[in-house]
Amino acid sequence: VHNFMLGLNLNTNQLMSPVNEMLFPAHVPEEEVDAVTDPDEFDRIYEPLDVKSKKIHIVDSGLTYNLPYPLLLRQQRGVDLIISFDFSARPSDSSPPFKELLLAEKWARMNKLPFPKIDPRVFDREGLKECYVFKPRKGERNCPTVIHFVLVNINFRKFKAPGVARETEKEKDLADFDIFDDSESPFSTFNFQYTNEAFIRLHDLMEFNTLNNLEVIKEAIKDCIVARKENPSLPFSLSNIPKRKFAKKDSPPNPFSRHGDKDHQ
Repeated sequence: VHNFMLGLNLNTNQLMSPVNEMLFPAHVPEEEVDAVTDPDEFDRIYEPLDVKSKKIHIVDSGLTYNLPYPLLLRQQRGVDLIISFDFSARPSDSSPPFKELLLAEKWARMNKLPFPKIDPRVFDREGLKECYVFKPRKGERNCPTVIHFVLVNINFRKFKAPGVARETEKEKDLADFDIFDDSESPFSTFNFQYTNEAFIRLHDLMEFNTLNNLEVIKEAIKDCIVARKENPSLPFSLSNIPKRKFAKKDSPPNPFSRHGDKDHQ
């Protein structure tokens, strides 16, 4: 595609934001950063966009990891709660659903950004669920809570709405389907066209999973409000950003200036 950044100059001195270290110092233990940093992970992630080529090639950012957390993790956004829906493919319906979320945690640690600790052992303790909640550690400031919804069909098989059981065979047949276990499943990542029935099934499934965990969302919102009252966000304005000092260069004479024109003296 046409390079929309052609001819611009990029400042690559600040990887995330010029206010990160100033207003939101991230207290991440160095050993924890090292533990999640793989030298081969996120290869060339800090390579700036080519601003000299007329055309650039664009790929799906999900090839790095399939969750859009970098858009929200700039700390001056002051995000308290992230509700994410992970529709990434898994080997089977019963596989642990944290692969992409763990990559998001790695990315945050590499950039020294607050992110809740993702403990994959929660899968062994609590089993497969419609959503999981990961909260900041006690005393950790400016760290969001993450509610992680996964693509799974559990209670939807028996209930058409929270607390409302399915009755007819048609209702039961509509909800009785696997997502990743069935080799003939229409819900493959590489399937770009859905039948009307497949779309309705997937839509109704995630609508049910969300409504079925509405109280979980409300409780998380309450906890975030309490935490924000105890630790209010810092005031911020553009004047807080340290100004960069550039070496002064002699400006070339302006050929259109009247001051240097002898005919107008």
